[in-house]
Amino acid sequence: MARGAIRTVDTLAAEAVPGVVRVFTPDTMPRLPSVPEQPDWDIMYGSSFVPMADRTIHYAGQPIGMVLAETLEAARHAATLIHYEFAAEEPVVGLDVTTDLAGEPGHEPEQIWLGFVAGYLPGAVKRGSGAAALDHAAVRLEGRWRLSTNHHNPMELVASTASWESADRLTLYETSQHVANHRNGLAKLLGLPRENVRVVASYVGGGFGCKGPVWPHSWLAALAAKAAGRPVRLVLSRAQMYTAVGYREEQWIDLRIGATQEGKLLGATVTKLSATPAWEDWVEPSWYPFTFMYDLPALETRCRLLRANVMAPTFMRAPGEAPGMLVQECAMNELAAELGVDPIELRLRNHADVYPIDGSQWSSKRLKECYRVGAERFGWASRSPTPRSMREGDLLIGMGMASASHTVYRQPASARVTITTTGIAHVAASATDIGTGTATFLRQITADELGLPLDAVQALIGDTGLPEAPMQAGASLTSSLGSAALAAARTLRGRVLALATGTEGSPLYGHNENDLALDDGRILAGGNPTGQTVSGVLRRAGLTELSSDGRFDPGGMGQVRSGDPVRDRREAPRGMHSFGAIFAEVAVDPELGLIRVRRLTGVYACGRILNPKLAESQLIGGITWGMSQALFEVTHMDARFGRFTNTNLSEYMVPVNLDVPVIDVTFLDDPDPYINPLGVKGVGEIGITGVAAAIADAVWHATGKRLRTLPILPDALLDGDEISSTRC
Repeated sequence: MARGAIRTVDTLAAEAVPGVVRVFTPDTMPRLPSVPEQPDWDIMYGSSFVPMADRTIHYAGQPIGMVLAETLEAARHAATLIHYEFAAEEPVVGLDVTTDLAGEPGHEPEQIWLGFVAGYLPGAVKRGSGAAALDHAAVRLEGRWRLSTNHHNPMELVASTASWESADRLTLYETSQHVANHRNGLAKLLGLPRENVRVVASYVGGGFGCKGPVWPHSWLAALAAKAAGRPVRLVLSRAQMYTAVGYREEQWIDLRIGATQEGKLLGATVTKLSATPAWEDWVEPSWYPFTFMYDLPALETRCRLLRANVMAPTFMRAPGEAPGMLVQECAMNELAAELGVDPIELRLRNHADVYPIDGSQWSSKRLKECYRVGAERFGWASRSPTPRSMREGDLLIGMGMASASHTVYRQPASARVTITTTGIAHVAASATDIGTGTATFLRQITADELGLPLDAVQALIGDTGLPEAPMQAGASLTSSLGSAALAAARTLRGRVLALATGTEGSPLYGHNENDLALDDGRILAGGNPTGQTVSGVLRRAGLTELSSDGRFDPGGMGQVRSGDPVRDRREAPRGMHSFGAIFAEVAVDPELGLIRVRRLTGVYACGRILNPKLAESQLIGGITWGMSQALFEVTHMDARFGRFTNTNLSEYMVPVNLDVPVIDVTFLDDPDPYINPLGVKGVGEIGITGVAAAIADAVWHATGKRLRTLPILPDALLDGDEISSTRC
């Protein structure tokens, strides 16, 4: 059930099961000293909802009981023996309803809280003459895109192990994308000093957003462990992952967009409709890409939220930009077809030479080159523009393309680099690794700056006892933490050379530090090796090791240094984005409606690429997910009960090896001088953006059908319906 209340609960049979230690219900669960608040400026909670605080039922899948036992089998068995009686009410679920729980149409929030990484976004945007600009459009397109509910489905399930060392000191082993966030959140909720909470999560098997915020399972495990006086491990089942750590909400995006006969965009209106829980507002900012991607002089956006019996949605890979770029790029392709213009040409005619939000300069932008190189690598010139004109035997062949983009987020970060007399260096930060290569890039940066072989550098990560690192999210970790590690390594290098030249008796005493360099543990003077080693320098100074801390402060970057602070602030580049172009080829069986993606080519300008292998892997994963968004992923809900029905990996469809073609990824040289000292923008999010639009356009090119409901399934190609734009 998704709405109502618990009337009675009987735990006697469960408590009698051998091995059961404690049984908690809403009547017996220990209470939190504090509750999560949204917004909180330095803690990201998944939701402000506190389960098991009372008997009210807000959504299907809400936790209403917890069994502690010596074995998992005993706990599971005992859980089936708890007897509840409920008072059920009719739930409000899905977007086909016209009213929310309050009996009124969906409301429009004034601003949207996106957590401390991004802060607030306005709930509505108006630029230029807004909707009035559409009155002058020679060609208008309007319609509704329906995007399905999606879930993260990382391979590793969410888990917490809580162990109290004393009544006021907690250690939590957590599947976390940000251990400092979990430390801060648990400390506040449990009424503890932050230094009394330690969170450990060195390596995490996928996260994609669901393991970033603090969710109830973490504090429930901690409360249960304290009440039982023993460590408690809680691992969510795969089915519980669908109702415990957020999801990408079902959303309808209504768009009106218009252009001149020559293909110059005049204006657009964007309205997003989605469901939010009864207790708070949460909305993915899917209108955001319309504000920055093209030279769009007039724009009006808004979002409408329906209060429903659902749990809180959350961030999912490329939040806002993945669904928003899909709709925007589909619309650009539809306009291009209506105008008889090549899709790349239409984008070039509307290229934003300056940052559309405020008219400032881009920090760097090579989008035009992405189009050119991508078209050459893909063979775009061989595409016949007429739909259904390309065949291979009985198969219809289609080609499509789209732009890709993602905002560059930067977070404060700290790191510590240490070198020892053994010749081994350590780089330490509390960052986790969700498969993106955190330890690898930290070792690379440190080894490069200290002139050490890579295998002489070790990374220490994933523990709140280490220097505080930012969240592994928003494609921001490498640029932010890498810059902090670079600062620490540079400072340490300077200290080593200062010891070598400033210690009496040293062979390098009195030398100019600027003439010295480090290479493979030795000091070079004028490019020639000396008899001095780093280990020898430390020993001569009576040290066994030497450490330096480094910090990256994004407030100190992004300015044109003229020497005039007022001018620097005014002229600072603010348009900080990664860009790319994605091309897709599909083959469609016209009798069965089956779609096979045969080629995917992506070209990206994402700042400096530190490790091409890691970056390419990130892009391949993101592009595969974009393909999944287009053709596979949907979480189904039984509207009678507000319950997800395919809460497993056998029925929640994702691409497997045979579905995914060889993916061609190319990076353009694009070191950004304003983003950070490394010139890195990040690649973790951009891969998913634009892919679904390119595939949808390729399906139209193959079949002649414009489809605005995702995922695109075979039956949609067999029903005979077709969508077209409107010429005025």
